[in-house]
Amino acid sequence: MSSLLPPPTTLYDAHGRPLEYLRLAVTDRCNLRCFYCMPEEGIKYMPKHELLSYEEMLRLVEIMTHLGVRKVRLTGGEPFVRRDLVPFMERLAALPGVHDLSLTTNGVLTAPHVPTMARLGVKAVNLSLDTLDRQRFFEIT
Repeated sequence: MSSLLPPPTTLYDAHGRPLEYLRLAVTDRCNLRCFYCMPEEGIKYMPKHELLSYEEMLRLVEIMTHLGVRKVRLTGGEPFVRRDLVPFMERLAALPGVHDLSLTTNGVLTAPHVPTMARLGVKAVNLSLDTLDRQRFFEIT
């Protein structure tokens, strides 16, 4: 696959800074219904056949690393609602050029995956925490 890539180059933003970071939403679905992100009405999920496959995402990341991206943050929706996320993360972490893998999550489904994330060298977990108040949490979600 790599032999089909163009010679390495670097992408730059409008201010001339190299782009080294890719935010990759693996799903638009979530296990919560926070009013600011996934209100009960008005949100139509993408049909599954319109989502990128894991193979397509791996190809995209491979191309982007060839263009200077070194950091990949997985997001969603909630990444852990997508089936087979952990095997995808294993393949992603093994790609040459991916030096920093991180994840944004609401934390509800995360605990069983912490040992695997540590083994894979996940550098950061951005935990969405809107409140410490139980009643307010249920109002938000």
